Amino acid sequence: MKKVHKKLIGVFGGTFDPIHNGHTLIIENFLKLIQLDELIVIPNGNPPHKAKGINLENKLLMTELALQHIKLVHIDKREIIKESPSYGLLTFKELKKENPDDNLIWIMGSDSFSNIDTWYKYEEFLAEVNLIILMRPDCPIEGDSVAGKLLKERQVNSVEELEDQTCKILLLSIDPIMITSTEIRDMISTKKDVSKFLNHDVYHLIKEKNLEVHGNLQPLFSELMLHYIQTILHLFARALDPI
Repeated sequence: MKKVHKKLIGVFGGTFDPIHNGHTLIIENFLKLIQLDELIVIPNGNPPHKAKGINLENKLLMTELALQHIKLVHIDKREIIKESPSYGLLTFKELKKENPDDNLIWIMGSDSFSNIDTWYKYEEFLAEVNLIILMRPDCPIEGDSVAGKLLKERQVNSVEELEDQTCKILLLSIDPIMITSTEIRDMISTKKDVSKFLNHDVYHLIKEKNLEVHGNLQPLFSELMLHYIQTILHLFARALDPI
């Protein structure tokens, strides 16, 4: 009987708030190192451990624009359209149910893995998945932390060792990202030029929609601030007006 080919599928989630050239470079370099059949990229909707940022509809559109040139990438919008908080465990179980015969590998940065014990039912999550950790030079994994102990118990040296096992961890070194989404949001909020850090289409979408740090909340914030200033000026004028 002919052996059925099990697809090797990577699952890479992120807040992408906004997605920038550093994210794109990581994905491109990762696909050169690991021969995947498919990479599922999942923009996070409402992760419980992150503050809300860019409007979700805009976040999805930016992610699609930034990654549309990479053939193996499939953008999964399940967490964007979900009204409840997003949890890695629940998302992975859904994907596994949809791809029962394939080998799914969860990909995350060392910054996220270092805080794995803060994730929803993290022990159950780790019992379900194999992990590839993208090591960032600025985010080492402390040896005495939960993440460090897990790494000591479960680390393997090749992607082949992930194919027929679970609960294993492979480390990959990546080039450092010279900019973060937080820094880009700060630059956008202060009207600084961010064009060199963003995909051309993403940059023009931000300009076209006049997106700010908190997406659609910014115009509302501006209106409230203007009303507040007008009220203060009115009260100040009344205080100076002689009776």
